Amino acid sequence: MGRLSHLGGLLALVLAVVGADHPIYERTSLKEAGVSQIVSETREVDQSYFLPRDTIPFHYFIQLTTNIHANVRTFRATTEIYFNVVNPTSKITMHLQELDIQLTELYRIPDNFGDPVKIGSPRVEIDTKIEHVVFKTESELPIGRYYLKVTYTGSMRNYQSGYLVSSYRDDSDVVNYVGSTHFQATLARRVFPCYDEPDLKATISLWITHHKTYSAIANMPIDSGNPDPNNAEYVVTKFRISPKMSTYLLAFAVTNFGGRYNGKMQVFARSNAIQDTGLALQAGAKILEALDQHTGVPYYDYMPKMTQIAVPDRGTGAMENWGLVTYGEPSLLFNSAVNGYRNRKRVTTVIAHEFAHQWFGNLVSPQWWEYIWLNEGFATLYEYYGTELAYPELEYWQLFNVEVIQRAFVQDASEDIRAMNHPAATQDEVWHLFDVIAYQKSGSVLNMFRQVIGDENWKAALKSYLLKRKLSSAKPVDLYVELQAATQDQNLLPEPFTVEHLMKSWTDAPGYPVLNVRRVYKTGEAILSQDRFLADKRLPVNHVWHIPYNFVNRGARSGDQLHWLSTKAAKIDLETNEDQWVIFNREQFGYYRVNYDRRNWDLIIDTLLTNPATIHRANRAQLIDDAFNLARSDRLDMSVALKLLTYLRHETEYAPWAAANNVLSYFYAKLRGTPYYAGFANFVHEITSEIYATLQVTTVSEDESTLHKYLKQTVSSWACRMGNRDCLDRTFNALTNEVIEQQPVHPDVSAVVYCYGLREGSYQLLSYLVPKMVQSKNQAQRTDLINAMGCTKDAESVRALLTVIQIPTVSFLSSEKSHIVDAIVAGGREGIDVLIDYLMNNASQLLSAIGEGAFNTVITNIASHTNTVEERQLLEQLLEVVKDHVTSETVQTARQRAQANAGWYDSLEGLVSVEFYEKYAANTVY
Repeated sequence: MGRLSHLGGLLALVLAVVGADHPIYERTSLKEAGVSQIVSETREVDQSYFLPRDTIPFHYFIQLTTNIHANVRTFRATTEIYFNVVNPTSKITMHLQELDIQLTELYRIPDNFGDPVKIGSPRVEIDTKIEHVVFKTESELPIGRYYLKVTYTGSMRNYQSGYLVSSYRDDSDVVNYVGSTHFQATLARRVFPCYDEPDLKATISLWITHHKTYSAIANMPIDSGNPDPNNAEYVVTKFRISPKMSTYLLAFAVTNFGGRYNGKMQVFARSNAIQDTGLALQAGAKILEALDQHTGVPYYDYMPKMTQIAVPDRGTGAMENWGLVTYGEPSLLFNSAVNGYRNRKRVTTVIAHEFAHQWFGNLVSPQWWEYIWLNEGFATLYEYYGTELAYPELEYWQLFNVEVIQRAFVQDASEDIRAMNHPAATQDEVWHLFDVIAYQKSGSVLNMFRQVIGDENWKAALKSYLLKRKLSSAKPVDLYVELQAATQDQNLLPEPFTVEHLMKSWTDAPGYPVLNVRRVYKTGEAILSQDRFLADKRLPVNHVWHIPYNFVNRGARSGDQLHWLSTKAAKIDLETNEDQWVIFNREQFGYYRVNYDRRNWDLIIDTLLTNPATIHRANRAQLIDDAFNLARSDRLDMSVALKLLTYLRHETEYAPWAAANNVLSYFYAKLRGTPYYAGFANFVHEITSEIYATLQVTTVSEDESTLHKYLKQTVSSWACRMGNRDCLDRTFNALTNEVIEQQPVHPDVSAVVYCYGLREGSYQLLSYLVPKMVQSKNQAQRTDLINAMGCTKDAESVRALLTVIQIPTVSFLSSEKSHIVDAIVAGGREGIDVLIDYLMNNASQLLSAIGEGAFNTVITNIASHTNTVEERQLLEQLLEVVKDHVTSETVQTARQRAQANAGWYDSLEGLVSVEFYEKYAANTVY
């Protein structure tokens, strides 16, 4: 009777929460929702992977028992799935993966909520390909309410997703095991049979039975925790019922962690790292409050608490589970004694990203994964903009263009890239949607429209979108409708187009445009045209993007006036004198590149060389990035892009240097080891010497801004890499002082000091850094130290690193061994040569240490760093030795990369670049 009493009260509560506006009543089939229609309009997918909609869930009751404290990887569970039959059926179809079902019982729930009536035990049929489980009944079930009770067992995995196990060493060096979950996108089915599609939301009750030395946390607050009546060594932790939510957002963790609290905000971490959660606790509260105010939809109106947990040995990823956000330790833990400004930025912005999901993804989920940009695009935007709202003094918003827009441009310039809206059905197809298009491109497009309509209209539209679709799912059109309503009668959009027309030109087409500006100098006009930007070719494209544009010039500032190019070409009036430059896409608000006629490029470059401050720093970064990539795609003479770089000797802002860093890295990789390298090194010295002289490379002042620290690291890294004697001496002395005099290097400069100090040093310095890394319990610090150790040029040191990763008694996290080898490859050719020599006799040993996947990657990475004839000969010898240890694809890819590097010098791009840098070869400065 106790169980039935619980059921009756539970059902009443569930139905009250679900209400009449549950999304399942808005449609009766997937086709009616438009999903399959969208699929058929673009690309066919296998419809068998989608669940039939004859039954619709409204509640889950999960009881799970775990012995993770003893490193037992199996679990036992019983789940009751409450559902409505909306079309008479004898098949109840759900998702299931890698679960062993032992018992099933089906009950009908009377309309008066009386005692459930057992119908029977349905037969079970499992299709492992589409991951469906079908519970078949003896007779057809009429329309009504039911629940299915399923008893089963499952296994935990070492994967990065699902119900996973991880471990850490405590201060006594004892290994402790913990369990946590990461179900996005389609892995809740590994823990309980469920309707694992994001629009099929239901409430969830969760009880976890675990050892009394451990504790359990989940999305919801704990309702009670009492000894297990069947075993006094165990505790049953019961959680409050959740709001309606998608199955992928269910989360729980069973650990022996410590916790810190700030009202409704909680942070959990292993006991020997809990002291590093202060930033997460403080930033979490501040960012959540800022997003509350910005959206106008308070978080705590829908979820009673916010918990964050740092999961050990999980990389740097995070997952936005509603009310329980999980992070890899480097993305949540911060210790100012050992972690620098980049670590602080990562923690702060990752929290902002995951907290943005509490609205965009959790409160309102995408109807299907093809619209994943409604989650990740918003989260990427607010990763930066949300932090700007909470911490404007940190200036992270200034990094958006170089870290998001310009990063998206690279991959989105491929001919076979997908559009933002892209059909998917299989688990593999869904996983591949979590890419640069879902994150960086979508965040860039959303930001463009935010700036087009203005912040106040944007906020009003988002508030209406969230409130209308709360506890439900959405399609892009739901967002378009609210943006349209917010901008009605404000003359912000080009007639006769709607927001839907405008945005679909970006969301439904792959790639992005280049806006071509050809000035007619005598008349003060310009001819604008658009076509798709591709990295390595030009193809005729009929698609027309609706491009919002503005422009600035030397004589007047027209940047606040927004115009649209909604045709393939148009002539406009610039009102600009012929001796004045003009720059389109003010502060690079729009997601497109801009190309100009040669005369305007020359006017821009002349200004940059004489008075760069007259052009906004964001546009200076844009000009560097656009010019280089336009030249690489044969849309602009490479000599123009290279001449533009010469102005950098006067550049004092980070954003342009960040864009330049990508360009310089490209040429460094091409020219290193060749006769042309000396000219390149001298050129880099010329453009860095002026700004380098103003930097304190090895120290940090109290009032130093975050962006100045970024600038200092970028410039000093190039100075040291090119052999600047002052830079190398300073870093070597700073590292030596830490080793000998115990004068610690400030973490904000440790990346440069450790790397280049070690490059000038010997095995003695490495023998200091290796134990420092092994003994550190701060994962972010360990990563930074590994990156630094790869910088060594000392052969003995490289061989020592390759040996230490094979010593069983040395403790490494899961990916650190391969990371050490990758760091050696990235550190320079000297380390690569030692690595190749080592592999000639120890390939099988290194393969065993780092695994097949990582080993194959190492071989192809070596090929990418192969430039000269001698290096290609050495590569061939290596491939002959390792051919039985790697795939044939790896051997083929390695040869292709080396051949591509060799062919570059005979290309137009290579010949023009070499000619440019040879002009600097005569005056050797080192």
